[in-house]
Amino acid sequence: MRKTKMNWDQLLSGIRLRDGKVKDRTVHNEYDLRNDFDDDYSRLIHSSAVRRLQDKAQVFPLDNSDFVRTRLTHSHEVSTIGRSLGISIESLLIEDGKLNKDHKGKLSSLLAVAGLLHDLGNPPYGHFGEAAIQKFFKLWFENKGAKFKENLGEQKYADFINFEGNAQTFRLASKLNNLFDEYGFNLSVASLASILKYPRSSTEGNKSDSDRRDDQLGISYKKFGYLQAEAERFDAVKLHTNIGESRHPITFLLEAADDIAYAAADIEDGCKKRVLDYEIIKKTLQEYLSDGTEEEQDLLHSFVTTYEYNLKEERSDRLDNAVQNLRIKAQGFMIKSVIKEFILNHDDILNGVYDKDIIMASEAQNVRKAMKKLSYIIFDSKEIVLREYAGGKVIQGLLEMFVEAVLSDNRDDTKTEEGKLYLLISDNYKDIMKKYCFERVGDQPSIYDRLLLVTDFVCGMTDSYALELYRRLKGITL
Repeated sequence: MRKTKMNWDQLLSGIRLRDGKVKDRTVHNEYDLRNDFDDDYSRLIHSSAVRRLQDKAQVFPLDNSDFVRTRLTHSHEVSTIGRSLGISIESLLIEDGKLNKDHKGKLSSLLAVAGLLHDLGNPPYGHFGEAAIQKFFKLWFENKGAKFKENLGEQKYADFINFEGNAQTFRLASKLNNLFDEYGFNLSVASLASILKYPRSSTEGNKSDSDRRDDQLGISYKKFGYLQAEAERFDAVKLHTNIGESRHPITFLLEAADDIAYAAADIEDGCKKRVLDYEIIKKTLQEYLSDGTEEEQDLLHSFVTTYEYNLKEERSDRLDNAVQNLRIKAQGFMIKSVIKEFILNHDDILNGVYDKDIIMASEAQNVRKAMKKLSYIIFDSKEIVLREYAGGKVIQGLLEMFVEAVLSDNRDDTKTEEGKLYLLISDNYKDIMKKYCFERVGDQPSIYDRLLLVTDFVCGMTDSYALELYRRLKGITL
């Protein structure tokens, strides 16, 4: 076995940060023979954070359709695709002597955890919610919050103006589930490392495509993965898994599973909502696949012939059926291509020199490009634009009210407007801030911690709850 910078024994570490040990589940139950990541999955699947994903948008915010995917259905799909990738890859690595056979079952279980976990920190209304939070704080720090900018310093200031759902996910997973203490779900360090798509701070990451090209930086510098408040936990995760400055290898597969899940699935939803039609899909597939490999051309041919057959048979669901068949074939091709790319570049990945979007580096890149172009058509539809715009106004309105409340000296006086608003914030998050804040000024949590309290509260909201709370606070409904 060739020696690499990272090794699977550490990468699959079951150490938990609460006590710095691997849990022995048989101490209290001799029949509990799950691995560390099966344990992590069980901790997550029963949590309120996962349940709330059922009312968070994947593509169509505040949609009442039973068919259109939510963040919850998307996360289950990512988890399933991730598990499939893990089963195949770990078998091939064991066969090649690059993975100890004692680890069989762990890669697939870890990827199932990562898939379920990866979107937990996202605010309401999808990625537009992230943009709304970023926009609010950029404007706020230029105006009402200008006096706090210097107090926070560059790093903590950047945490807010560059707000990132991935960093919030790491915070939620490692701290915010207040069951016993400040260690949240107390997941294994491998599970926490697996979701660090961007193992950078808010000042190290967030590099534009052009800056990354000029500085020869990889995909892991595109955004950031942890807040300053979780810097010590991030360092502990790095130490125990030995990932150094690199991504955990599993993270490449998580990112691929995420892309594979939504790339084709978004098109299904777009057809169901009548945003896409046959000619648009056919034209886009032809643009990217007609001159491609035999497998790429087969995807195009299969879609066209399935639709034409359905048309001949006078099926009322002719397009939906053709797109479902396309999704199955396209996802299968992308999964195979990602497995091949990972195995071929295994040593470079474990040496930290591979820092690419693995699916875009694979043989499936043209399929991914075609799916991405179709997704952009969906995102630009009037229905989504209208709902996202409204959702952005909701989030910015809530932030304005609650930021003012947490910074007020009257926040503990329920007779005041600020005190009434402060009382509405989740007791769970307030308890965590009071007991386990990052910094104190005297006996009070710092400005930084109080602003984090607001983003924690808002990000924990579902789409419907955020809208309803905003309406009630504005007096639109009672």
